[in-house]
Amino acid sequence: MEITKTNCLSKEEYQEVVSLLKICERHDSFDIGACLHLSMIQKGDDQHLDIILTREKKELVGFLGLYSFVDPKKVELTGMIHPSYRNQGKFSRLLELAKQITRARDANEVLLVCPLKSDAAIHLASKMEATYMYTEFTMEYKGIYHKKYNCPVNMSINKAGLAESHVIMKLFSEGFDVAPEDENVKRLIESNLTKLGYELIFVQIDNNPIATITISEEEESMYLSAFTVTPSQRGNGYGRGILEMIIRDLMVRYPQKSIRLHVNVKNEGAIRLYEKTGFRIVDGFDYYLAK
Repeated sequence: MEITKTNCLSKEEYQEVVSLLKICERHDSFDIGACLHLSMIQKGDDQHLDIILTREKKELVGFLGLYSFVDPKKVELTGMIHPSYRNQGKFSRLLELAKQITRARDANEVLLVCPLKSDAAIHLASKMEATYMYTEFTMEYKGIYHKKYNCPVNMSINKAGLAESHVIMKLFSEGFDVAPEDENVKRLIESNLTKLGYELIFVQIDNNPIATITISEEEESMYLSAFTVTPSQRGNGYGRGILEMIIRDLMVRYPQKSIRLHVNVKNEGAIRLYEKTGFRIVDGFDYYLAK
């Protein structure tokens, strides 16, 4: 067994990961790709991403990703093993290497991401005595459930550039209770503004920024995330109007791709909003805090 560690894949290695993902999903009959963050893997990130690959006779048979999205010391782990090479201790070996990486990062929080339908992943979390933290649903847009909504006429949707990074930061600060001077969040915003496959959107009402949402491109889906409307403007129908306009735009630009998002199962208000806009729950993930 050959094991390599990296934070940036070649085009060939990326395609190998995608091929392994498709093999695993066909075999297991549930979604794994949503937690692999393929857009992040494809572009690489030396501060927020570590990748461990394992091969048998040059064939890629195992993958483990370590992801940080804002704070480099908060890490999420997710991975997969080729069906023909399971129950041979390979994933345990990858986890041992992951522990070394998280120690080197001085990580203070490590979350295991387990697909809801994966008994093996949940059993592993239990075996590691990891503590259950929360669950997220994956929701996908289904046009047959879409109840059309008239968008406010004075609302404009704009793609942000680096010049608007301070606008996004202000909206994050107001909507997510993030400190305005948080350097980790500033770096994340600037990174996403400059990477292919990401779009940061800000919404204006009468030229005043009131909301932001991030769009990322995966292999077969477009993902919506980091969606917030500034508190003073909530309850006015802007959230639904924004989703209407974003969906309409993505269906034109990416007609072959699904539109997806993740939402905490306890965020009932957000789930109701997404359902009114045509989204339905298709999968989900449990998050466990590793010891």
